[in-house]
Amino acid sequence: MTNKFKLAWGGALLAVAGLAHADPFYLDAGVNYDPTGLGKVCSTCTSMKDQFTITYGSRTVVSDTDSSGGLSVGDTTNTVGGYGYTGGIDVNSITSLKPKQVFNTNSDNGFNSAYYLTFSFANLAGVVTSITPSGLPVVVYSGGLIQMYLYNGSSTINFMNIKITTGFIDGVGTTLNGEADFTGISDLTYANLFHSGTYSCNGSSGFYDIWKNCNTTGDLKINFASHFDSDLNHTTVTPNPDGSTTITSQHNGQASFAIPEPASLALVGLSLVGLAGIRRRKNAA
Repeated sequence: MTNKFKLAWGGALLAVAGLAHADPFYLDAGVNYDPTGLGKVCSTCTSMKDQFTITYGSRTVVSDTDSSGGLSVGDTTNTVGGYGYTGGIDVNSITSLKPKQVFNTNSDNGFNSAYYLTFSFANLAGVVTSITPSGLPVVVYSGGLIQMYLYNGSSTINFMNIKITTGFIDGVGTTLNGEADFTGISDLTYANLFHSGTYSCNGSSGFYDIWKNCNTTGDLKINFASHFDSDLNHTTVTPNPDGSTTITSQHNGQASFAIPEPASLALVGLSLVGLAGIRRRKNAA
C-alpha cells in the first residue's frame, strides 16, 4: 500500500473515530416542566445537547501485591465513587447539560430543578503501570460498571448503566470509555430518558429501545466517552498498615454518548474493499 493510500485510510479511521464521541442527544423526562422553554425536541424533552458535565468523589485502594511496602508497578487497584460512596447528589451528579440553558434557550425542561441525575460505581479494577514524580500511581483500568440514577423528588431510580471497557488515570486526569447497558435494570420508567439525536430504530431513538431491539448483530453500541480532572487540593494519599494505600479525590469533567451510524461502518467496509481491489490491480500490473 502506498503512503498516499495509507494516509487516505488513516483519515477515514480518524473520521469515524471522531464521530464516535460527539453525537447529539436529548432527554425526555415524560413531563413538560418548562412550557415556555425554547428549542425543545418535544413538549416533555430538553433541547438537543452534545455533552454533559460531572462532579464526583472517589476512593481507591491500591493493594501491595509485591509486598514492597508502598506504591509500585504491578500493584492492583479497586476504586469506588459517586452517590452513596463519597456523599450525596450535592457532590456526585451530572451538573449540567451542554449547551447550557440560558434565558429559556437550549431548554433543560426542569433538569436540576424538577429532577436530578447522579451515579455511583464500585469495583472499578485496574493495575498500576507507573508512578508519577508526585508519587501518584498511573493506573490502567480493565473494567467496571457505572450505575446511573434519576432522582425525581421522592425516589432514586437506577435507569441505565455504563459498562466500562477501557480507561486510565495518570494522577491528574481520568479517562473512561464504555457503552450503555441495561442488563438487570428492574424499573424501566426512565430507561428511555436519553435519546439519540441522530439514530433511531423501529421508530424509537430511546437508548433502552435501541439497546434492546436494534442490536441484532451485536455490533451496534451506544458508546460512552469521558474525561475528568482530579482536584489535587482535595486528593489524599494514605498508607495503610497492611501495605496497601488509600487515595481519595474529588473530580470534575465531561462525558458524551455516540452511536456509530451503520452507514458509516459500511462506508469503512467499502473503503477496505476498494483499497484491496486497487492493490490487487496494481500487483497484477
